[in-house]
Amino acid sequence: MKKKILVLCVDRDDDLGKKANVVAPLVGEKANLDAAQKLALADPSESDVNAIYKAVSTYREFKEDGEDVEVATIVGHRTRGSKADREVVKSLEGLLEMGKYTSLVLVTDGADDEQVMPIIQSRIKVDAVKTVIIKQTKELEKSYYVIKEVLKDPYFARIIFGLPGVLLLIGGITWLFGMEKDALKIMLIVGGSYAFIRGFGIEDLMAKTWNAFKKTTSIERASSPLYAAFLIVFLLSLLAGYDFVTSSILVDLPEEFTQSMPQMAIVVGFGFILGFIGPFTLSMIFFFFGRIGDMYYRKEVHRIKRYGRSIVSMVSLSIIVSIGSEFVLLMNNVIDYGPSLTDLILWFGFSVLLTLVGFNVVRYLYIKRYVQPRLMKGLEVRDLKRKKLGEINQIDYKNHRFYYSQGEKKFSLNFGKVAIIRDAVIVNV
Repeated sequence: MKKKILVLCVDRDDDLGKKANVVAPLVGEKANLDAAQKLALADPSESDVNAIYKAVSTYREFKEDGEDVEVATIVGHRTRGSKADREVVKSLEGLLEMGKYTSLVLVTDGADDEQVMPIIQSRIKVDAVKTVIIKQTKELEKSYYVIKEVLKDPYFARIIFGLPGVLLLIGGITWLFGMEKDALKIMLIVGGSYAFIRGFGIEDLMAKTWNAFKKTTSIERASSPLYAAFLIVFLLSLLAGYDFVTSSILVDLPEEFTQSMPQMAIVVGFGFILGFIGPFTLSMIFFFFGRIGDMYYRKEVHRIKRYGRSIVSMVSLSIIVSIGSEFVLLMNNVIDYGPSLTDLILWFGFSVLLTLVGFNVVRYLYIKRYVQPRLMKGLEVRDLKRKKLGEINQIDYKNHRFYYSQGEKKFSLNFGKVAIIRDAVIVNV
């Protein structure tokens, strides 16, 4: 196989897009030089400019030696982390498929971009790594610019300024209201929660969920009051949980509980859940009905089934959690009423039955209102990966089945396996 080299520059935090509005990947000498010039004009101190010029310089050296070579720049994502790495992988695999390169020379501007080295090495042979370091007359000046650039990045600014700012604000508010004794506890809870969310990547998931929610909803739609009701009732559910603990749990709490932190935590926790779970379930029902309204408006009827099942699951879970919390509090002699073990088992069985019945009702409505009116002979049948399975040649509405053929072979599927019907029938097999 003829040797073909790719000189690759990696901008892991996407300064090209963030500062110069340049869309990557960039392939070819001209595209890279134009992008470097735009980035230099947007931010002359940006080190990625020098990395791109170094990549072009390396490309020219190989060219002069008669090598079959190409130069390219790919970017990650401004949040860095796993999202940036996924973007780098996506762009890299596209380049490798298009160019059929045999080896690669990586050009970076420092340690951050070099973190993608294992990802690149797993996909292609790396001949060399060239790191571009911008020279400064003084080390202090260099450090100043590094710190200045880091503080500009919202990703780091939230950690360096955001969290300390919130903790100082909590300290000031608690001191203002004479709650100095509780200040440290509150600060530890807030700081620990933030570290937990960041450490387990929950922040990215929350941001992704919020962005998806914003794209599919609008304040001008009829679902807006349902979201407002969700928020109000959710806040009331927190208040209800707190009120139940203070008015029904802590008032007549036996003295032995106050001397045992584990027991105290158990009864207070389950007491809060018991007061909280009812209004919280109602708030989630409001939310899911709002999502159903949005999906109907967007003509994404196939997604309604998911939210319908979520409502059923939420109600069933609420029953189990509520009865279970009462049982725990009764066993600890904190309340005078509550279910026995037999009642607990019966309620658990009822919630399971309710879930099964509810799921089947949702499935039946989905098939009747969405699947049956849209199924037609001749439609292609594809799996979730869009691989063609065949074409529909017979529909049995009575038994809720359709038949499709692939060559000489014939297959059948239940209507319930249908995920989406658009230009083809997408099935979950």
